[in-house]
Amino acid sequence: MKITKAGNLAKTLFVVIAEPTDKAGERHAVLSQHLAYLDEIERTGSLFLAGPFVLPDGKSTGGGMFVLRAASLTEAEAIAARDPYNSGGYRTFQVRPWRLDQGAFSLGVSFSRGDYNFD
Repeated sequence: MKITKAGNLAKTLFVVIAEPTDKAGERHAVLSQHLAYLDEIERTGSLFLAGPFVLPDGKSTGGGMFVLRAASLTEAEAIAARDPYNSGGYRTFQVRPWRLDQGAFSLGVSFSRGDYNFD
């Protein structure tokens, strides 16, 4: 990756917004397949970030968001479509190209303590 002249990263990623359907309450039937799929696309390098939308008490709304690395919108849509929550009808989804320009994060890892800090 390189920074543009304007000081922006200009990295194109794909945001998947997944919204619950009427069937969302039954999604726990495929939870293990959903988590395995997320693990698979993380290992292959497609998954950058993922997580559920939550209520103020931390409980999932049934929807969620992924940020994917993909070569095209078509590829990102195919990746999203294979998620068991989406393919099983527990969620509908929309994929939108997104350009990452600014931001920062810190990551600390302690091997001896076996912990991490992500801010």
